[in-house]
Amino acid sequence: MTALHAPGTQAPVTPAPPALAPPALARLVQIELRKAVDTRAGRWLLAVIALVALGTAILTAVTGGAGERDLPHVLGDAVQLVSILLPVLGVLLVTSEWSQHTALTTFTLVPRRSRIIAAKLAAGVLLAAAATVVCVAVSAVVLVAADHGQAGMWQDAGRAIGYAFVFQILNLLLGVGFGLLFRNTPVAVVMYFVIPAAWSILTGAISALTAAGHWLDPSTAWNHLAGGGTVTAASWGQVATAAAMWIALPVLAGGWRVLNRPVDA
Repeated sequence: MTALHAPGTQAPVTPAPPALAPPALARLVQIELRKAVDTRAGRWLLAVIALVALGTAILTAVTGGAGERDLPHVLGDAVQLVSILLPVLGVLLVTSEWSQHTALTTFTLVPRRSRIIAAKLAAGVLLAAAATVVCVAVSAVVLVAADHGQAGMWQDAGRAIGYAFVFQILNLLLGVGFGLLFRNTPVAVVMYFVIPAAWSILTGAISALTAAGHWLDPSTAWNHLAGGGTVTAASWGQVATAAAMWIALPVLAGGWRVLNRPVDA
């Protein structure tokens, strides 16, 4: 029924609902960090990472040779073993949206999908930094507990810790890239274990590819950062080149798929 108004009067205008401000990027990063520990798989993986770091530090500090009982060597061994698991954490950080069927809800609440991708990358960096802090802490505690009275136990510790941060961030972002590229947890995890290993075997077995392996094999290029020694300009170039191939390319290709294809595709 049509409402009648007195002559010369106008119908009241209903005010438009206020526009909702999009959540800040820091809030999105906080949500992504919470997602990493909300699942049983994520919690178990974080616990295993901590146990691997502790066990490796103890073995190196107790059974290592006299020249290996210092922070750079103990930390280097710890971060190298932890780095095997960190990319899996990066994969889960991305693929959980599809495996738990929350992608549609996430991208409905935050239509700008690029912000979700940026939040996942930032959360990956923070998780890698946290894993490095755990490795540093357990390495230092184990060395103090198993003090052999060795001089120079803390020599070059600052440099080794800085390199370890970069090393772990690269490895976790590798997993994020594979997660964006495949968007399926089993497939992305299998591809992470198979493709880099196959490339490493290939460059090691074929002499013509050995030189390329120094620049394009992450297990070769990035391990400069885990040894605790001085990283030269050429080594940094190898680190950057391997990062461009194994992180930048998958993130760009996977990000394009996320941005331009239907959520369920």
